[in-house]
Amino acid sequence: MWIRDGRALYRDAFRRGYALPAFNIASLEMAQACVRAAERLRAPVILQTYREEIRRVAPRVFAAMVQALAEGASVPVLLHLDHGEDWGDIFLALRAGYGSVMWDAQGQGEEAVEAVRAHAPLVHAMGAALEVAVEPFAGQAVSDPGLVAALIQAGADVVAVAVGSKHGEESRLDLGLLRRIAQEAKGPLALHGGSGIHAGDLREALAMGVVKVNVGTALYRTLRSLLGRGYDHHRTFYRQVEEELERVAQEYIRRTQAEGKA
Repeated sequence: MWIRDGRALYRDAFRRGYALPAFNIASLEMAQACVRAAERLRAPVILQTYREEIRRVAPRVFAAMVQALAEGASVPVLLHLDHGEDWGDIFLALRAGYGSVMWDAQGQGEEAVEAVRAHAPLVHAMGAALEVAVEPFAGQAVSDPGLVAALIQAGADVVAVAVGSKHGEESRLDLGLLRRIAQEAKGPLALHGGSGIHAGDLREALAMGVVKVNVGTALYRTLRSLLGRGYDHHRTFYRQVEEELERVAQEYIRRTQAEGKA
């Protein structure tokens, strides 16, 4: 089921207390494995491309591929741009058919609020959702609850928060800070670095407005582990890739579902 506009999906997750796993994909095999995993668990899923992917391959190519998979799937599938650095890349993806985009506004702080106020109506007019982040997901940076609230009030549909998770690393969440952010923002939140977030922390985060959890490293580590094994045929390799990635995707889908939903 192809989801053209991600806003309703985020609102449903926020209302019902579950999160959408957002898998970074870079090929047909990765996309197909994640969609199959979602279908097996009867769960909605986000497929997302990192900004470098749409510089390597035109976003319309990814959009056409994911739409074709989604239209043959029994579960909602949303295509999202991850870490869009500038509005040019973001609107290129939107014109290609992406239903959700992220603006990476690291370091802009309060200035990002006015930029969101100016650009969110344009994203919405194109029938899509806007995610925003203003802190890096590394080091000691943490989100300010007031700034998160301001971004949502300015028009962001989801705000990615820095509360302890780190790209590519095992991590524990500052659940107290996340709770304060949720109480002040009163809107949908996202967590990056989902591959390494402690499973118990993630379960608690689902009750605090987290609607999107990014998972990239877990897939790419699995892919790298399969390289160089001396497969006798490329189709054997691709089949093994899809089977292993589907297994990993199922694990993370289960982690992001409210108890009893999946």
